[in-house]
Amino acid sequence: MNRTRELVAAIDIGTFRTRGAVGRFTTDGKLEIVAFSETLTQGVRNGVVVNIDEASLSIRTVISSLERALNLKVKKVFAGISGQKITNRQVSGYRMTENGEVTQTIINSLSGEVQRYAGGPGEKIYHITAEEFTVDGERGVHNPVGMAGRRVEGTFRVISAPESYELNLRRSIEKVGYELAGAFINPYVQGAGFLSKDEKEAGVILLDFGAGTTGISLFYENKLRLAAELPFGGNVISNDIREGCNIIPRHAEIVKIQCGYAFSELVPENKFAQIPEVEGWNAKEISFRNLSGIIQARLEEIIEGVTYQLESTKLLNKLGAGIVLAGGGSNMRGIDKLVSYMTGLDVRFGKPIVPIEEHLMNEQFMNSQSANLIGLLINGLYQARSKNYPSGMIISNIAEEVKTVQPERRHGITTFVTGIFDKAKDGINGLMSDEDSEIN
Repeated sequence: MNRTRELVAAIDIGTFRTRGAVGRFTTDGKLEIVAFSETLTQGVRNGVVVNIDEASLSIRTVISSLERALNLKVKKVFAGISGQKITNRQVSGYRMTENGEVTQTIINSLSGEVQRYAGGPGEKIYHITAEEFTVDGERGVHNPVGMAGRRVEGTFRVISAPESYELNLRRSIEKVGYELAGAFINPYVQGAGFLSKDEKEAGVILLDFGAGTTGISLFYENKLRLAAELPFGGNVISNDIREGCNIIPRHAEIVKIQCGYAFSELVPENKFAQIPEVEGWNAKEISFRNLSGIIQARLEEIIEGVTYQLESTKLLNKLGAGIVLAGGGSNMRGIDKLVSYMTGLDVRFGKPIVPIEEHLMNEQFMNSQSANLIGLLINGLYQARSKNYPSGMIISNIAEEVKTVQPERRHGITTFVTGIFDKAKDGINGLMSDEDSEIN
C-alpha cells in the first residue's frame, strides 16, 4: 500500500493556540508524527468558533505549514469539538431474546435505539459507550453476547454537543479549501495517548487546563464515564490579574507565566514582579503573594466546578489512579498541590505514554499540552484504518496539480515546480529539511 495513503492530518483548534500534525502508524504499531505546526488562534472563545473568517486564517496557517514541510497536499483533516454545552447522558434500554440467547444483533439493536432517541433538539451524538448490561436481573455484565437469558438490558453513556459546534468548525475548515474528515469530542480523545489501560481500569481522571476551557475525562473499569468541559481556563486567570493589579493584558499574561503560583503556601517571601512603564502606564511592583492569591482564588473556583461534575458520577471514592494533569495551565507552579489538596486524590503531570517513533520534532509535542492533538490524531488514524485508509485524504501529486491548473509558466516558476516534484519522489523519509520543518 502507498505509505502516503496511510497518513492522516489532525488539527487542534484551541482558544489560545492552534496546533496541527500529520502522522501514521508504523508497522510495529508506533505512532509516527512526520510533521507538526502551530500558530496563535483567532476567532475562538471558550473553545467554540465565534468568527469563521478569523478561525479559518489560523487553520490555513497551520495546514499550509504542514503541506510545505512534506510537499504533500492535505485534503481532509480530523478536528475536535469543544465547548461548555457538551452533554453526558446515561441512557438505558432493553430487548427480549428470541431463542434464549443474547446475540450481537440484539446488542447492536440496543445501541441503535440509543443512537436514534438519546439526542436532544439541535444536538448531535458523537460517542456511545456501553457501561454495563443486565441479563435476567444479573447486573454488572460487560459482554453479554452468548449468554443464556430472555431479557437483556443495556446502560449506555451518550456524549453529544450542539450541531452548531461542528457546523461552524466545518465552515471554518472549508472556507480555506479543506474538508472535515471527522470530528471528535475533545474530552473523549484526550486520554488516548496520555492514560494507560491499567489507569483506566483502576479509575482515573484527566484534567486538561486550557486557555478557554477545562476538560474533564473520567475512566473507570476501562470505560469512559464522564466527558465534559467547563467554560473557564487560563484566560480568566489572566483577566483577573489584569483587573486586580491594574495592568495591561500583555503584562498580565507574562506575569502569570513567569511569576505565578497556584498555591500560596509555596510562594517565596518578599519577592516582587517588576512591571515596566509602557504607553502611559506607570511602572509598578506586584507582590508574588498577592499575585498568587488572585490565581489561587480563581483556580479554586475552577476545581470546585470540576469536583461538582465528578461527584455526579458517584465514582470519586473508587478511583485508584487519581488525577492526571494536562494542558498549558498545568504548567502553573504548585497546581498539582492545589488539586490534590482540594480533591484528596493523588495527582501526576501528564505526558504522552503511547509508543511514538523517534523524530527530531518530537520534543515539540512531548509535553502536557499535546493531549488533544495526539488524541485526535490517534482516533483519526483508527477511523481511517477501519475504512482501509480511504484515498484522497492526503495526496502526493501537488506538483502535478499545479502543472494541470497552470500549464504555461515562465522558466523560473517551472523550475520551482519541478524542484518540488523531484523532492516529492524521494518519499516521506527524505522530505524533511531545516527550512521545511519551521513552525510558522
